[in-house]
Amino acid sequence: LGDIPSKIDYEVPPLPEGLEYRDYHSLGDIEKKMHLEEFLKYKDALTKHNRFKQKNMDLHSLRCSAMLKLNQAKKFKDFEEIFFPYNVDFRGRAYPVPPHLSIVGSDLCRALLMFAHPKPLGKNGLYWLKVHLANLAGADKMSFDGRAEFAEINMDGIRAAVNDPFG
Repeated sequence: LGDIPSKIDYEVPPLPEGLEYRDYHSLGDIEKKMHLEEFLKYKDALTKHNRFKQKNMDLHSLRCSAMLKLNQAKKFKDFEEIFFPYNVDFRGRAYPVPPHLSIVGSDLCRALLMFAHPKPLGKNGLYWLKVHLANLAGADKMSFDGRAEFAEINMDGIRAAVNDPFG
């Protein structure tokens, strides 16, 4: 298509200059202006309707995804250990194969899983856990030491949230 030449058709009368597309009033036709106002009201209502419809579809999708994850967790709850197969891409990055329940999934996935053989946090583990808590709380624009201090200052609130997550 880029090799096909085009040109301007000079037979088409020029549009009046300074005339806005929506400014029917300058043409002197009040009825068209009224139709435009009705159309704009309809368009606004339709836009609002489509936003609600999209929000409902998004929530339905999230609900279905959560149910899949919970059902997978329910099937594996009686196993002492579960293992996830991984694929490795050409860059050497490893990704778990299961689509619904894995350690790199959503917050719900990670909340449903724990290590089968837990180990102590180690020398720096508590520090990095505090940094992570501060990140989750939105304090992710400060230094690591500042984040750890933020978590320490808010430790009472963190413990209260752990003890009563919905309170």
